[in-house]
Amino acid sequence: MVAWSVLLILCSVVPLGAREQGRPADTLPYPRVIRAEIPLYPPAAWAAHLTGNVEIEVNLRDGAVVDARVKRGTVESQVPRDRPMVSQNQEKYLPYLSVPSLTNVKTWQFEPGASTTFVVSYTYRIEGEETVVPENPRIELDLPRAVRVTVKPVKPSCSDCTGENEDGQKSERDTTSLSHEAGHAQGHQPEN
Repeated sequence: MVAWSVLLILCSVVPLGAREQGRPADTLPYPRVIRAEIPLYPPAAWAAHLTGNVEIEVNLRDGAVVDARVKRGTVESQVPRDRPMVSQNQEKYLPYLSVPSLTNVKTWQFEPGASTTFVVSYTYRIEGEETVVPENPRIELDLPRAVRVTVKPVKPSCSDCTGENEDGQKSERDTTSLSHEAGHAQGHQPEN
């Protein structure tokens, strides 16, 4: 019993600053968020069935985001389903997830005096049963470490988006129709 008491006394005597200096950077506490816009699934990415992850490095000065940049990201297409997008298209499609993520993180405000740099991970997933109309996303926040936004897939709403050719036979769709589907997500009608 005496040995445990001595150990507890020794542990409590170590100054707090000495413990923090010895800790790895990833275990240091994150700054406290006091305001943040709700992140949503980017409409163009949702319409084009793009999923993926984006890691953003955030620089704070006195509680405000002064700089944010994409460290890395991956994008996969669920069109055609169950076939990942080829890697050479990553640069082409990553902005559909990274730009809205950067826009969102720049709305975050932290407690005054917070000045640090950290990485936040945004994850976008399309899962579940296909719906006829878009439903609200499920949003999971572990601020400021991680953001996860999950939506259900939505059936295409126009005849040339169904994946059928002129003969009514099923055909594979690809991500080249991204701008067409993105237009639907933003309320534009296809040109005939």
